[in-house]
Amino acid sequence: MTRDLRALFDPRSVAVLGASSVPGKWGFWLARGAIKGDGRRSVYLVNRKGGEIFGRKAYTALDQLPEPPEFVVITVPAAGLEEAVEASLAAGAKALVAISAGLGEMGAEGAARERAIAERVRAAGAVLVGPNCLGVYDAEAELELCSEDLEPGSIGLISQSGNLALEIGMVGAAFGLGFSRFVSLGNQADVAAAELVESFAAHEPTKLIAVYLEDFQDGRAFARAGRAAVEAGTPVVLLAGGATEASARAARSHTGALASGRASIEAACLASGIE
Repeated sequence: MTRDLRALFDPRSVAVLGASSVPGKWGFWLARGAIKGDGRRSVYLVNRKGGEIFGRKAYTALDQLPEPPEFVVITVPAAGLEEAVEASLAAGAKALVAISAGLGEMGAEGAARERAIAERVRAAGAVLVGPNCLGVYDAEAELELCSEDLEPGSIGLISQSGNLALEIGMVGAAFGLGFSRFVSLGNQADVAAAELVESFAAHEPTKLIAVYLEDFQDGRAFARAGRAAVEAGTPVVLLAGGATEASARAARSHTGALASGRASIEAACLASGIE
């Protein structure tokens, strides 16, 4: 059963943990994007040094905010991710996005840390996107928590590769195509593709779901979600990585993914109506 992802796509309040006034930093891009939705929700910038960022007060900690942040985007280094997640949950967050890289894609120790973080988030009744991702976007909800500007449109994009998603965005813009929603999955420690396909299929502005995956995790769940979306009238188009040994190695180094076999993918897509 799909979890409630409303806090992920249309939160009442957003906090950027690790916000920065330094151009080129993740905290700069995400703070700038979060502020664009200021007319729809409360936006808080958090930096341990305080001061001002984009002319706004920067709070020194999440527990200093005037209200609970429903959504927290975390831009701190991987070494501080557990502490950041605990602080976010303690502050009342229901949705978290971890930009932080350097966990599951780095080996067994990092993967174990990811699992523990995901278990903690689920136990608190929250959801986590990432880590090792570019963020999320929802055009209708004026939520722009990713590194690049995207053109609004009717395509819902789910991508395990952030860089590939940006390339798709640029190519789409050149052809007059834009996005209703975008989620950069990264390492899929908690929220995975199947759950997002279900959510996107129920999202009225999304007329087509485009997916890039290196690791299907639960392939049967993904196929079921794809079939349900197609039967409900929302086409699903899939680009899968790992068809060759070289691309499988790239996937392992990129997101720690264990790429699925091409024959299995093609069979699942044929059975479920995914293109």
